Amino acid sequence: MTSSSPPSDSAVLSSLSLDTILELLANKRRRFALYSLLTADSPSVEFKTLIEDVATLEAELTEDALTRERYQDVAADLYQWHLPVLDDVGVIDCDPRHALIRVFEDSCLRKWFCEWMGSDADSSSEGSIV
Repeated sequence: MTSSSPPSDSAVLSSLSLDTILELLANKRRRFALYSLLTADSPSVEFKTLIEDVATLEAELTEDALTRERYQDVAADLYQWHLPVLDDVGVIDCDPRHALIRVFEDSCLRKWFCEWMGSDADSSSEGSIV
């Protein structure tokens, strides 16, 4: 799942159709993962941290307790389905050996996300990931 260098902005933009972008954003768990990755303080996020963030967001949304079962479900779902999909289209780079996920700075999803959230990925004054 790793690549040697991030794709250029034009390569990502030309390879991701509007349908692909909408498909990537159609799943709530994948939106939570993207939100966590795009608002992280560093360019790389540990897999464990991503799992905790997504499981916490889901628990807050449903007002349920954060259980071990939910954590394991999120971990399996991210690892087996969502992260490979995002990696395949060139939005992220997964390094399973070091359990790190990196979002490419120039991905069109990052640009869309920043505009949608109010010009800065750290702002939560606009938009909703739900």
